[in-house]
Amino acid sequence: MKKILSILGIILALGGCESFGKGVASALIDNENNEDTRRCEITGEDFPGLDDYLAQGDVVKVMMIHGVGTHKEGYATRMKDNLSKALNLTVWSKTDKNITLINPQNKKDEIGNLRVTRMQSEDLKKTVIFYELTWSSITTREKKILEYDDSDEYGYKRAVFNRSMKTFLNDTLPDPMIYLMDNKQQILNAAKEATCWMLSSNWENLKDKERDVCRVSSYNQIKDLSRENIVYITHSLGSRILLDSVIDVADEISDLKVNPDSPNAEEAEQIINMLKQKEITVFMLANQLPLLQIGRPKPNVTNEIKNYCRKDGNKYYKRVFKEVKIIAFTDPNDLLSYGIPQNFVDDYIDSRICPSVTNVEINIADVISAFGVGVVNPVVAHTEYDNDERVIEIIAHGTENLDKNDLLGQSCRIKRLKE
Repeated sequence: MKKILSILGIILALGGCESFGKGVASALIDNENNEDTRRCEITGEDFPGLDDYLAQGDVVKVMMIHGVGTHKEGYATRMKDNLSKALNLTVWSKTDKNITLINPQNKKDEIGNLRVTRMQSEDLKKTVIFYELTWSSITTREKKILEYDDSDEYGYKRAVFNRSMKTFLNDTLPDPMIYLMDNKQQILNAAKEATCWMLSSNWENLKDKERDVCRVSSYNQIKDLSRENIVYITHSLGSRILLDSVIDVADEISDLKVNPDSPNAEEAEQIINMLKQKEITVFMLANQLPLLQIGRPKPNVTNEIKNYCRKDGNKYYKRVFKEVKIIAFTDPNDLLSYGIPQNFVDDYIDSRICPSVTNVEINIADVISAFGVGVVNPVVAHTEYDNDERVIEIIAHGTENLDKNDLLGQSCRIKRLKE
């Protein structure tokens, strides 16, 4: 039985969806332990929350990028609900706005959906524009090759448990392979198109429904990036997708040559210098960066964070951003989620973006009793980050006033790392 539970845990931790597992897990697991022994340990530098960004300006743009498994439009609703409560954003747009994303390399291809929601404070002085990127349609097309394996024609030959397990694997396992082997970069293009729409359009000038390529030049996107307050929230494979898109931006900025005779030369220099003072915060839930780095080439510039990111560094003037703050959430019982040690940051994250990583080890799922041994429901450990009030509180309020936070001050331990 221990072997069965172990195998079940490995399988369930692979995915970001709940379509399989809860029924099976509940059949195997019972006698819940009421004692809350869940840990919450934050290790790294302090980081801002959404309320810190709202204090800097009246509008913050937040984008959510999902991970593996089939996701439908609206999957981020629980995250939006919980964040709005934590930030006291009680006034919502009557309807969402939806953008059908088109592949700029082949305008016949739809590569995802971007759902946009406006959430505001009662006095309308604080606004969060929430962008939910859904890219599942790309891999759904690819996974049709497995339809026969999932069909009643063939699937009935399996035992009930194995049939459910195989259906789950067929839905989740192909996604990382498709992403890492996709020469057309459709998923990455979906993330880049979504970011383009986020940067170039405000709520007021978005139509209720759009279906188009984002027709904004790389230069103007960089210009908008320098001025906007933006935050990303990712889950599992979404962390790799986002990091790759940020590194692409770094390459574009590094390759941008300003012609001194150009009429926009002075503005271009100002934009580049503004970006060098820009901080971007990324909350990575069920982070999988180390796993998804295996077999991939390193970025163009590594092991030079001190040279690029310290004021006394000999390449400080060449940095792209002031800092990209990565907050990596990991439940140790989420068997395919990984913490990020400093040597990984040095070796596998582009030094030009000035990355800093804070690890949040947090038990999402309770330890419960199954057949006389303590176990954790691996489905909850991987999928319930968006429903854990400590996670929501950390995203909403950051760590700078952690000791004064009624919830986090009691439940979370912080170790602030300094050189």
